[in-house]
Amino acid sequence: MGLPSSKRTVSALIYEDSPRYDLWLKVILGSIIALTLILGFVLLTVDILGAWIMFGTTLFDALLFRAILPRWFQIFDDRVKILLGGPFALNIPLVDISEVRQVSGREAFIYWGIRFATSLSGVIEIVRRKGLSVVISPHNPDMFLGQANRALEAAHDRSQPSS
Repeated sequence: MGLPSSKRTVSALIYEDSPRYDLWLKVILGSIIALTLILGFVLLTVDILGAWIMFGTTLFDALLFRAILPRWFQIFDDRVKILLGGPFALNIPLVDISEVRQVSGREAFIYWGIRFATSLSGVIEIVRRKGLSVVISPHNPDMFLGQANRALEAAHDRSQPSS
């Protein structure tokens, strides 16, 4: 009796990019963490339970930001992968993508879809055939866009029946 064989093939990594974080976003996120931490220290002399609640809130917020903010954007030969903190990731199969395009910065906030854009410049929209589309802000949007469209064309060519 042999080991079960896996039918899943290994995908080749084509391109990897880090997200671009604007200074204003870093300031907002840092301020949220700092505010709850400072409130915890202030409450130490007045209300111990309230202080521990603020420290717990600080830890929860830090872990939440770490879990949901993107770390890497990867393009494989069969999917686009958005790596979030910890074990979390969003995989979008190339066959489900109809278009990858650059959009205006306001799409980072006013958008009907999944928003992983962390900057107002270089916002890329991944338009899905089914489900919500995704906006991201890679550090090098032109290179990401070129590589994504090349991978999309190659996946489309592979899915076409040969004559």
